[in-house]
Amino acid sequence: MSKSFNFFYPSIEGGGLEKNLFSLVNSLAKNKYKINFFTYEDNTYRKEFRDKFYFHRNINVVTAKLIPGITHRFIKYFFCFIRLLISSFNQKGIIISFQGNILSIIAAKILGRKIIIRCNQAPSKYINNSFKMIFYKFFYSLSDLILVTSKDFKKEMKKYFGLDCEIHKQSLDINNIKIKSKMKINFNFFKKFKGLKIINVGRLSFEKDQITLLKAFTKLLRYKKARLLILGRGNEKKKLVNFIQKENINNFVKIIPYTSNPFKYIFLSDVKVLTSKYEGNPNILLETACLKKLIISSDCKVGPKEILQNGKGGILFKVEKFNELYLMLRRLNLKSKEIKKKIENSYWYVKKNYQKDNSQNFINLIEKI
Repeated sequence: MSKSFNFFYPSIEGGGLEKNLFSLVNSLAKNKYKINFFTYEDNTYRKEFRDKFYFHRNINVVTAKLIPGITHRFIKYFFCFIRLLISSFNQKGIIISFQGNILSIIAAKILGRKIIIRCNQAPSKYINNSFKMIFYKFFYSLSDLILVTSKDFKKEMKKYFGLDCEIHKQSLDINNIKIKSKMKINFNFFKKFKGLKIINVGRLSFEKDQITLLKAFTKLLRYKKARLLILGRGNEKKKLVNFIQKENINNFVKIIPYTSNPFKYIFLSDVKVLTSKYEGNPNILLETACLKKLIISSDCKVGPKEILQNGKGGILFKVEKFNELYLMLRRLNLKSKEIKKKIENSYWYVKKNYQKDNSQNFINLIEKI
């Protein structure tokens, strides 16, 4: 097997996927694998990223930045595609794509290289007609190996495309999460509050659907003392702020930018609520489980149901059903044996199924091709 890998990831944006990707490539580099990392620009130097991500000194970062200020993903994909073609003619190694999979597959076929893709979004998000199904099935079938993050994700790929995939789980440093959660923080919004403390961590975007949480929370305030912290950045922030002001719940809700250490806020909370319309095996649920906090999640595709073991490790509600979520929060008794059992179940699920370094599992999978 080649010890040289060309990772294709045009747009570094600071989410859970990047966290897993950087853990993998840095571990491979430490183990003497040659890594070329193709991206539009090296965002690890930017202030909001440098505390979260870094490249191991042995990694060769190949950038494709030609026009300053480009933010559109697909433009970045195209420039990186060209850069990959130009740079890889004289370089050996498997192409591994975690983003922009179609272009990376085309590049691999032009170059005569093996190609591994990792799919990060459930097909139910983007397959809404037969043309798209045929299109993606055709290109995905040209790859030598398809990686997904969960059993449910694997089933979706089989259902939509009839393709077999291998499961490559995220890395999860449980001890480091626990250590970071204990860091001192001056956050009286939660610290000095005696009611129910709810947290939502994630991009402020359409698919994360925080507006459903706000609608449920507004109703909850009529019957229960509660506070809500939303931690994240995104283009939906203005919409969320307008809703908060309209409902006059400013004193009970706080929105703060995402931080490299959300765990210190999760540690102070009572319950983590995820309201996504779709996911790909959400890191934040795994990380919350490490801290033994109750998880309430939308039953979206894919990930939450599997992580929460169909309700044994948390509480599931139907996507966008804010009334259902409101009733769950209103009836919630954190001291009940049932809730404590769910919290323990989710903790032992991550302890059993996830590990700090998943690079060896990755190597075992690609040795099959």
